[in-house]
Amino acid sequence: MLNLNSARLILTPLDNNYILNDIELFISQLNDEKFLADKLDCADDYMCFETGDDFLHQITFLGCSPTLYATDDAGENKTFISIKQHNEIQFANSSAIPPARCPHCQKTDKNWPQYLQNWQQASQTSENCPHCQQTFQFTEMKWKKNGGYGRLLIQIHGVQEQLAVPNQSFLDHLQTLTNTHWEYFFAE
Repeated sequence: MLNLNSARLILTPLDNNYILNDIELFISQLNDEKFLADKLDCADDYMCFETGDDFLHQITFLGCSPTLYATDDAGENKTFISIKQHNEIQFANSSAIPPARCPHCQKTDKNWPQYLQNWQQASQTSENCPHCQQTFQFTEMKWKKNGGYGRLLIQIHGVQEQLAVPNQSFLDHLQTLTNTHWEYFFAE
């Protein structure tokens, strides 16, 4: 079975609540762009795909000699793409998560674990920054690409954090397809 919790690069619309009217059309368009290839068996209502022929033209791998494995020693897919449109905003983060920053004053706020717990229990609560006293929602906190939120998630599994980024031209293409800006972050 595919590991949906593996290290991954996540692409999501900048508007956390954005959803598609026709996700099948969107997937077809990504397939036409050769970002996606064959569909894979997947759990939890995710749609999973092998990486397409032009995947390496849309995602840039950093470092002197990055390695991308299609399968592991057991023949299981190691690098694959999953797509899911969730009913509620999802939060994901990397293990190297820095303290979150206030969306207003940009100062770090070490109370974020409590804010996360409040958000998960109440779905949307307001918090107050201990530095600037401004009110914000948990989903507005900034994570320096080591965490993020979204309902529509394109996850590229098998990518270690900070070792790959989407090309600006690919982000622009996603914007053209969806009429909304996109961002990315890393999670494990």
